[in-house]
This record gives sequence, C-alpha cells and structure tokens, in this order.
Amino acid sequence: QNIMGVQVQPYHHGNLKQALLDKALDHLRLHGPDKISLRALARDVGVSQTAPYRHFEDKTALLAALATEGFRRLYNVSHSAMGVEGSAADALQMSGKAYIHFALDNPELYRLMFGPMLSPDDDFAELEEAGGNAFNVIVSLVQRGIETGEFVDKDPLLVANSTWAMVHGISSLMLDRRFDCVEGGISESVLDESLNLILLGLQVR
Repeated sequence: QNIMGVQVQPYHHGNLKQALLDKALDHLRLHGPDKISLRALARDVGVSQTAPYRHFEDKTALLAALATEGFRRLYNVSHSAMGVEGSAADALQMSGKAYIHFALDNPELYRLMFGPMLSPDDDFAELEEAGGNAFNVIVSLVQRGIETGEFVDKDPLLVANSTWAMVHGISSLMLDRRFDCVEGGISESVLDESLNLILLGLQVR
C-alpha cells in the first residue's frame, strides 16, 4: 500500500496500537513527553497521519497509554517480590528496591507516570486500574506483615502510603541526582540501609 509516496506497512488488526506505543516509548526516551506527536509516530511507524487517531483520541490519550504501560511494568517487577520466601520485611525491601531500579532504568517513563502532564483528574480507566494494581503490591505486603505480627497493627493503607512516599522520594531524588550533593552519594549499600530504616518503623519491637 502506497500513500503519498510513502510505503505503508499493512498492519493486522490489533497490531498498530502496540506498534505506536513501542515507537512512542522510543520517542519518549529520546525527546521527552513534550516533543511526542501523533503525526511523527505515524511517519516513523509507516502509516497514514490519521491512522493513530483510531487508537488515541489525542496526545494526552497516548501519554496516558504510555503511563499505563509503565505502571504495568512497575507492577510486574515489584510484584515478583511477593513470592519471596521469608519475612514480610524481606519481601517489602525487595519490592522497594525493584521499584527504585525501575525508576532508574526508565527515567523518562517514570517521570511521565508521576509528573504533571497527566492529572489524577483525567478520566483514563486503564491508567487508574494499572496504577492501583501497582500500589496494591505495597498494600498486600504491608497486610502480610500485619497478619503475621511482624508489622505494627495500623491501617494498612496509611502504612502503605507512608512506605510508598519514602520509596518514591528516594527514586525521585536519585533520578534528579540530588544525592550527588550529599557527601558519599548513594550506593547500593546505602540504598539498602535507607530501606532498612523505613522498615524499622513498621516492625513490632
């Protein structure tokens, strides 16, 4: 198929959306969210300029789909810690480390997921569900620790929110290289100690 002199790759039904998302992730890494455009994606994927609009109403919808993909990936890496044998604290520490390393490995995607370009007030059901699932990993691990008597018996949501705030704060500070200003910086061992301190406040003493 040839449109305006451009060879257009025929996509089987259902493949174009993923192809656009994959290419959008590349554009996000290279240029950041501001420079992403549906027209440029169409050109790079090799389809007509109107084709992306069959899957994404506008750029915000595309960014929401990217953030949804990010939360699904974050869920997968942090959820793997739930199968860890041993204490709830060990599992929560592994989950926290997985979260931080996800942020460091995917800085542009992580900033999009939590940044100002997508408002919590936007009505994107899939994004809301994916974000909720990722957060529920922390809630589940906290509940596990409370049920085994390992963690203090407080509202699991309150504890999970506090834990998430600390882990998210560490991730953001590392991404923005703010720890570079601190003597010694932050190494893997310092990261472990930081997470240990968070867990110390949760454990029954």
